[in-house]
Amino acid sequence: MQEPIITLLTDFGERDPYVGAIKGVILSICPQAKIIDLSHDIEKHNIYEGALFLYSMIKYFPKHTIHLVVIDPGVGSKRKSLILQTDNYFLVGPDNGVLSLAPINDKIQKVFEITNSTYFLQPVSDTFHGRDIFAPVAAHLANNRAPEKFGPLIEDWIRIEIPKPRINTAEIHGEIIHIDKFGNLITNIPRDIVQKRDGLQPKYIQIKIRDRELEILLCSSYTQVGIGEFLAIFGSTNFLEISKNQENAADALNIKVQEKVSVKRPFT
Repeated sequence: MQEPIITLLTDFGERDPYVGAIKGVILSICPQAKIIDLSHDIEKHNIYEGALFLYSMIKYFPKHTIHLVVIDPGVGSKRKSLILQTDNYFLVGPDNGVLSLAPINDKIQKVFEITNSTYFLQPVSDTFHGRDIFAPVAAHLANNRAPEKFGPLIEDWIRIEIPKPRINTAEIHGEIIHIDKFGNLITNIPRDIVQKRDGLQPKYIQIKIRDRELEILLCSSYTQVGIGEFLAIFGSTNFLEISKNQENAADALNIKVQEKVSVKRPFT
C-alpha cells in the first residue's frame, strides 16, 4: 500500500519553528506519512501567490495526495477552514481563496467546512491554526478518515481567479501574475493564444510593458540569446514569460506583479 503523501505550502519561511511543528503534529497522528515541502517562501500573506504555486504544481503528484496550505492572514477570525475534495486530491486550508485555483484542471467533487473540534489539537491557538487545526485534519485524512467526519458540506466558499487576457485585432492585453526568484516575469497569457494555428512559434514578438517597448525573440531555450539579452519563452506553466538570459528581468525593467503587459498582433 502506498504511503500517504502530504504536501506543505506556507509563507512561514525557514527561520522559525512553525514548519517543524506542523510536521511533528502530522507524524504524531500518521507516522507513515510522507511529507513533501512545496515551498515555505511564499511572500508573507500573499494568498494569490500561494494559490498560483499550488495550481502550477498539483497535477504532478500521485492520486490521493493531500495538499496542506497555510497562508492565512485571517487566522483567528471568523473565516472558515476547508477541505476540498477533487477528483484526485484533498486540499486543506483556510477559506480565503488560496485553495481555489488548484482545482481548475481537477474537478471539485465536494467542499467541507472543518468544524469538528474532536480532530483539533487542544487548546487551539488563536494564531496557529496550521498546527492545531489543519495539520491534524490532514493527518487524519491520511489515516483514511472520511472527509464527512470533519464537518458539513458547503457551497459558499471564497474563490479567486487568474485574470483572463483581453484579445483584440491588434494586441493581447495581459498582466504579470508572478515573478520568480530568477526575476522572470510570468504573464497570464497562455501559449495557445500566442502561437499561430499551425503550431509554429513566431520568430519575434513585440511586447509593451510599462513605458518600454521590446521586440524580442520568442525562444524555446534561454541559450538562443546572449547573456543579458531579453527573450520571451513559454515556461513550465505554459504562460508567456519575459526573461533576461542569466539576469533579472524584473529588476532591469523595474516591474512588479500586476503590471500590465501587451503583445502586439499580427506576429512576424
